[in-house]
Amino acid sequence: MGTFSLFGKCFNKRIGVRIIISMLISVFFMQCYSQEKAIHMKPRVDNRIETISKEITESRTDEVIGDIHIIYTSAKIGLGETTYDKKSYFKVVKNYYPSKSIEKKGVAFNEGSPVGIWYYFDELGCLVKEENTDEGYDFSPDDVVAYCVKHKIKLPKGYHDSGFHTKVIKEELDGRKIWKIWHQVTGDEIEEIVLDGKTGKELSKKMLSFYNP
Repeated sequence: MGTFSLFGKCFNKRIGVRIIISMLISVFFMQCYSQEKAIHMKPRVDNRIETISKEITESRTDEVIGDIHIIYTSAKIGLGETTYDKKSYFKVVKNYYPSKSIEKKGVAFNEGSPVGIWYYFDELGCLVKEENTDEGYDFSPDDVVAYCVKHKIKLPKGYHDSGFHTKVIKEELDGRKIWKIWHQVTGDEIEEIVLDGKTGKELSKKMLSFYNP
């Protein structure tokens, strides 16, 4: 009995150790998944009224704070503020009236079309419209990101001041919502991929000549 009892204790200890190791591995991969998911999360905007506080006296001013790159622009029609995060595929765009009160704001691909809800305001600061730019796109911006990751298409993260970077555009083709993805394959060739906006089905692929002066 003593031998069997000792064997049972050793066996139970081994099982216990394996369970603990399995749990630790599971926790590790869940943390990695959560971190990866967080990296791809889109920035958020809301419908609150705001004004731009920064004094912009030139046509363009850049500001870098850690991972964040902000571009300020100034023109007769108003002011602009575009914020990039070097860990994100998406940027936050805000336009202001000359009075510095918010005109519109929303999120867009770093190189591409608006996504999600965009908010529009009058000059008195009142919210006048909310536009769901994803309406009709059952194949969401996150699905496009997943498609690009799966097919090893490099989407730009953060701000890039030069060179060609993958573009993601929303369009309509024969009354159908579509996504267009342009990504560089070689030094002088770009592949254009067209995806159905509802299903994500590949509708076409073709190569385009590219010249970067």
